[in-house]
Amino acid sequence: MMLWMHNTPSEKRHDVPNSPSKSCLGARFSLGLIGILVVASALRLAYAWHSHLFFDEYVTILAARAILQSGLPVLPSGLFYEHGLLFSYLDVPWVGLAHWLEDYGNNGLFLLARLPSVLIGMVTVWLVYRVGQHWFSVRVGLIAAALLAIAPQAIVWDGRARMYSLAQLLAVGLAVLVYQGSWGVGNRRLRWLALLVLMALLLTHFGALILVPPLAIGAIAVSWLTRPFNGRPWFLRLSGVAEALALGVVLMLAVLVKRLGQPLGAAPLGDMEAAELTRELLNTVTYQAGLVLDGSSAMKFLARAFGVPHHVWLSIVAVWGGIAMLVLWLHRWAHDLRRPKRSGQAPYLWLLSVIPVVEMITLLEPWRRNPRYLVMMLPWFYLIVAVGWEVALRLLTEQRERSAGDRMLRMGGWLAVAVLILLHAHGTWLDLQVAFRTPEPAYEQAFAYVRDAWQDGDVLMTMNTPGAALLVGRVSYFAAQDDAEQFLLRSSAEASHRSQRQVDRWVGAPWLGTAEELMRTLNEHSRAWFVTDTVRLPVYYRGDWLAVLKTQMERVWSDDEALVFVTRAERLPLSMAPAVEVNALLGDAIHLLGYSNERRTKRTPGDQYMVTLFWRADTRQAMDYTVFVHLRDATGTTVAQHDGQPLDGDYPTSRWRPGEVVIDPHLVVLPSSLPLGEYTVWVGMYRLDTMERLPLRNDNSGENAVLLERILIR
Repeated sequence: MMLWMHNTPSEKRHDVPNSPSKSCLGARFSLGLIGILVVASALRLAYAWHSHLFFDEYVTILAARAILQSGLPVLPSGLFYEHGLLFSYLDVPWVGLAHWLEDYGNNGLFLLARLPSVLIGMVTVWLVYRVGQHWFSVRVGLIAAALLAIAPQAIVWDGRARMYSLAQLLAVGLAVLVYQGSWGVGNRRLRWLALLVLMALLLTHFGALILVPPLAIGAIAVSWLTRPFNGRPWFLRLSGVAEALALGVVLMLAVLVKRLGQPLGAAPLGDMEAAELTRELLNTVTYQAGLVLDGSSAMKFLARAFGVPHHVWLSIVAVWGGIAMLVLWLHRWAHDLRRPKRSGQAPYLWLLSVIPVVEMITLLEPWRRNPRYLVMMLPWFYLIVAVGWEVALRLLTEQRERSAGDRMLRMGGWLAVAVLILLHAHGTWLDLQVAFRTPEPAYEQAFAYVRDAWQDGDVLMTMNTPGAALLVGRVSYFAAQDDAEQFLLRSSAEASHRSQRQVDRWVGAPWLGTAEELMRTLNEHSRAWFVTDTVRLPVYYRGDWLAVLKTQMERVWSDDEALVFVTRAERLPLSMAPAVEVNALLGDAIHLLGYSNERRTKRTPGDQYMVTLFWRADTRQAMDYTVFVHLRDATGTTVAQHDGQPLDGDYPTSRWRPGEVVIDPHLVVLPSSLPLGEYTVWVGMYRLDTMERLPLRNDNSGENAVLLERILIR
């Protein structure tokens, strides 16, 4: 039963078809592989054709265009774009072909830019099959290849113009080279080739740095476990020292290239002293790392990576497969003490699969833990799963039935296998639907709308400046309020306001970072465009920005989560600070700072009463309170009102940040039959579910409401 574990680099394989039955079996395996590749290509091409571009894909295409023009991925902002460097160069011919065909107006550019990822993904599926076949068995290779072919994460990243598919392929090739080069007496040429592949991998995705420790440990373990009897492993020879020094050089070069890209707003290297340069290079590695022993965040990450429907059941099989591999390997180890150990795949796969996950949950800050960084390790995860299936199938098909109990046990085993397969198929189907039906925002259509409606004197504001530069040909401002620093390029220029001396990392557009600056821009230009999406709008923009957007601009286009706003033809500028101070406290933490309105001396029945309230919360609010603005006559009867959550529900109190000033406009329509006379305006908050009002500190009204002002209707 364990002969299938013995395939090693130096062994002659004996599974070549040499009889009609074996030839038939080999043909079926070949047809199975062809079918897997067809399914994999169909799924990846379908995703590449039908899905909108991921935000960062615009940057990749922008970098490829820069390489076409100057030979280097230097973006319009002046940033050296090292992220996915090797893939950017690989994408150049395809982007150049699209440019030559002048196909920027439709999906042709994007499909061509994505084709390298699709083709690389196909090669990776085939390579995983070959690794599984060579190390274990044809069946293991087919199972692992099939799992990778239909894996939603692999389909998504193999269908995007990003570096993850190339990183995955290089990671598989690197791991194979390290194993083959470390097995037995070792192969120096393969190890040096592995160093070159590692350099390529780090230039493709710097996050592959987490693979270096498990690969180094794995190389040492494989060399030790498979060394000839009384032989010395390669890493204890003089050549091993040279290779270790070369590894250090590769890592230093990769860090230097990464630092040239100014990660997270770092300053340009410039003319730094040697000590300062060394410190900067060290910071490039450690700025997002640190010992983090937080069980809660670790479990959340593991749930995101392995708790998704198509992985949760595979994880059970992977645990079974990993244990089975180790048990079989240890059994062979115990019975082979006098002979060289011919196989080290089991511990090697375990090291490659487990150590990177441990690194991510202990050495990376929680904000840097993203399941997509584990895409490089998916092939090894699926190989372990495939081994689990192989062991289970062999146990079920080769074990002899000696009694009724054995038959019942076998039936139970087949039932368990069938249930796990059905559960995995159902989970994969659910996640494939999520991948295909949860589109990225349709920025290419949004920018096409803006481009077609563009007039002289217009300005364009957006976070997606690379998309605007590609599809509109211009962008005026990089517009973002919160967490904008990660997208900005530091400049040495001095200015009175921080946003005036910083530009976005990609095209160098000036940063528009406050609601006051947004209001000023709208006042200075006859028409302004703002392009965003429903995902980023609530994350990167606060209530004051949303208030300007609601009162000064109108949504003129939306589709697949993308939104286009333009300046209203008729608008009254919004007050950015209260004209009248109130300073009332509602509950324990919500302050009504004041209000502003049209200072009109005369209002008539049927008119409108517009008031802008200014709130501030000292703490996070668990409830979404409703604001009321009531107009009352001399008897205290409410004759007109406007009740609603702040900004008509666009910015509920549960989203307010502590200390943030929230601008909240309300419009009260006065009845046409309203008698002339004096009226009072009352404001407060209440819970909609219970109608209970927030208590007003030092309330003189007896009903927890703030008297704003008196108005005359005449």
